Amino acid sequence: MIKSSNLNSVINQLDADRAASGESTINNNHAQLFDTDGNECSLAALQLSHGILQIAEPPLQRSRLQLKELIGKQNKIYIDLSKEKFKLDCSEVAKLNDMMNDVKRYKDKLRRIKKEMQNIYQRTKVLKKRAANVASCKQRDFQRKLDKQQQEESLIGSQSH
Repeated sequence: MIKSSNLNSVINQLDADRAASGESTINNNHAQLFDTDGNECSLAALQLSHGILQIAEPPLQRSRLQLKELIGKQNKIYIDLSKEKFKLDCSEVAKLNDMMNDVKRYKDKLRRIKKEMQNIYQRTKVLKKRAANVASCKQRDFQRKLDKQQQEESLIGSQSH
């Protein structure tokens, strides 16, 4: 594949090759047509070669033009594909960024939930301790009442005897 930066150089090279080969051949043929004394070629051979060149040159010109056109189309397709690839890359980068943002957000949520759970655990621990203290206080109060009641009963029982 020829990149677009090379397109002009390829076209210029084709033009230069065409100009160099076509014009030098035509000029040489014209010079040879009129200068038959120094050459061993006959006038018929020169005219024949000139005729063959006239027959072969138009298809070559068409081929060169078609080649230029194909190279231009190829470069246009290459540029379009590059743009599409860039769009896809950008969309994938955007998706990746969204995923990273989601991960960060969920990590923050998880951290908050963990902190809340630790707070709840601490409060539960304190409440259990307080409940145990309250239960022991009630137990002591109940025991005191029982002791007091037994003492009163023993006093009442000792007075009645």
